[in-house]
Amino acid sequence: MKYILLFLMSVSAVYAADTDSRYCTVNPLRTTEGKIARSSSEIAKFKRVHPCPVNNRKYGSCPGWNIDHIIPLANGGCDKIHNMQWLPVEIKRCSSDYCKDRWELRVYKKPEPSYN
Repeated sequence: MKYILLFLMSVSAVYAADTDSRYCTVNPLRTTEGKIARSSSEIAKFKRVHPCPVNNRKYGSCPGWNIDHIIPLANGGCDKIHNMQWLPVEIKRCSSDYCKDRWELRVYKKPEPSYN
């Protein structure tokens, strides 16, 4: 049952890539080292709209929580507020039984364009 659910979720993610506004049409900006560059202004906007779940602060750190991209930047997700959420560190950093980022890279992989 678990594998059927994962399959259905991955199929729906493929279809959503064409219509979901959380996907971007341009490749993400990269640093000189090749890492994906995060927008500090978008992170600040996100914190103003969605304060830290622990201390309700709209700036600075949020103990035990990280900002996560729902659709990973590596899979074409936008670095925008509507593609961000708060996640506990244990899930975001893969330090527990739940490893969201590794799972997402498979599920939200953008389909290759067909040239028919």
